[in-house]
Amino acid sequence: MKRLIATAALLASLSGCEEPPILIVPDFTWTDEFFQDPEDEVDILLVVDNSCSMLAEQEKLAEEFEAFVEFFTIAQTDYHIGITTTDMRDQAGRLIGVPNVITRGTPNPAAVFRNNVLVGAKGSGFEKGFEAAWTAVSPALREGINAGFYRDDAALAVIFVSDEDDGSPFPVDSWVNAFWELKGQRNRDKFRASALTGVHQITGLPAECGRTGDDVFAGADDAPRYWDLVEQTGGVNRSICAEEFNGLVVELGLASSGLRDRFNITFEARETEPVEIVMFVPGTPEFAGEGLVVPPEGVDGQWPWVFEGTESLQWIRFVDLASLPPLGTRILVTYERVRIEAL
Repeated sequence: MKRLIATAALLASLSGCEEPPILIVPDFTWTDEFFQDPEDEVDILLVVDNSCSMLAEQEKLAEEFEAFVEFFTIAQTDYHIGITTTDMRDQAGRLIGVPNVITRGTPNPAAVFRNNVLVGAKGSGFEKGFEAAWTAVSPALREGINAGFYRDDAALAVIFVSDEDDGSPFPVDSWVNAFWELKGQRNRDKFRASALTGVHQITGLPAECGRTGDDVFAGADDAPRYWDLVEQTGGVNRSICAEEFNGLVVELGLASSGLRDRFNITFEARETEPVEIVMFVPGTPEFAGEGLVVPPEGVDGQWPWVFEGTESLQWIRFVDLASLPPLGTRILVTYERVRIEAL
């Protein structure tokens, strides 16, 4: 330990840096606590590109209502679904359809969803998804033509569907803060954006996709602005160039429902040491006891998980979307963390 301190001090003096040297002290055990506790109410706004190259994508999306609401049903969520377009020339944030808000009480909701999602291909070629989303929930529209969609106390999920990037004015960070302010900066978790745009189907990074020959209507441009907004707000980015939309729409619905398949841990974990998960599942004998230890392969085929991460973030992800922790589950994640302190 003395050698570590001396080395850190020597390096700081040689560099001429006035910042205090950093000391890495021994690892210690840490436990994070999570709950599977989604929002009771969620307003979901789909912003669908209605420019001339989007008919095929709209058709594929229109068939997936049941897949989209699957996790809202599991979470027992009171949902409002509204649809607008990226066209700020004519549509300008107004919700489409009759009715223009789909709820759990809407008769034949799949048919209404299909009709509303098929927004056509005569809209402006200057797609402004961010501006359209913001306008749709602005006071002027939510108290006027879009009345009945936006609820002050509900979470808000926005899903962008476009084969081009956002062309709205202002930097992405300005839009992130504007959407956060809708619910208040202390309630950032109440807003989440997701996107079905031009991204690489494996890496999930912005990328041109699906281009074939000289067909100007094929494929999609990369969409770094949409990708950035989604990453900052904890949603999911998926490729609009995928052959089938069913699985993608399921993931978009999961991200919007508030149910969680991923739980970010607080500190950096020492990856050479095992991570332990203990779950307290309502209705099981272990709920009122010491909980159920869940190994990575799960218990009797339920709740298999993996430990993943990037350079700046690590998380536990439940890999089977059909076997997520049930509502009301308490989850303890214990790991060896590396503690870094200034001298």
